[in-house]
Amino acid sequence: MNEILNGILEAINTHGLALVISGIVIFLLFNAGNILIEYLRNKLDVKKHDDLVDKRGRVGAAIQELLDKLVLQTHADRAYVSEFHNTAVSIAGLPFLYTSCNYEALGEGAASAALARQNLSMQLYHKLMEAITKHPFVILDVNHRDESVESQVGYETLAQRGVSVAVRVKITDNNKRAIGFVGLDYGNPVDKTALERYIPMTREAAVKLGALLSVNGKDKKD
Repeated sequence: MNEILNGILEAINTHGLALVISGIVIFLLFNAGNILIEYLRNKLDVKKHDDLVDKRGRVGAAIQELLDKLVLQTHADRAYVSEFHNTAVSIAGLPFLYTSCNYEALGEGAASAALARQNLSMQLYHKLMEAITKHPFVILDVNHRDESVESQVGYETLAQRGVSVAVRVKITDNNKRAIGFVGLDYGNPVDKTALERYIPMTREAAVKLGALLSVNGKDKKD
């Protein structure tokens, strides 16, 4: 402390009191300015983070609302969104290796299947993934199996989960890239006429879901 005081006194003797006071004031203002800038930067970072959390929350709520509405419109036991993830090239040619159910809505009395649909390898379901990416939608009927769009293992998995008919509609992002699909599950057979009504509703929902998931994906990169 004595060294600091001696330094100040020496500076006063050498340069004059007014000049030394001016230097001290400038020094304090400079440091105060830096502190203020850092404070504002931190406040902006926190505000940005809050905005992203809020936006993602609103996106999730909007997706859930769409699925809840879809269950009512299509009389499905289950409506859900499965997103592709883990960057790499799969057998189906997609730049992803896995798919997971991240959103789900249930009809009355239906049990959740979300946990069973986490981290499913596209290598095991490459026929279905290829069909989904090539076509706007795919219909899987356990009682009338088409092995060009799904393997016997896939059909047996649906049967074990109590699914008789499943609809899969492709979801694309803003760049028209396949990023997942919206699925409908029915425990009982569904007649063709009913499916012809339900599929356009599901495709319309898929367009909205793609827009919402694109917003969510962009925010995750920020």
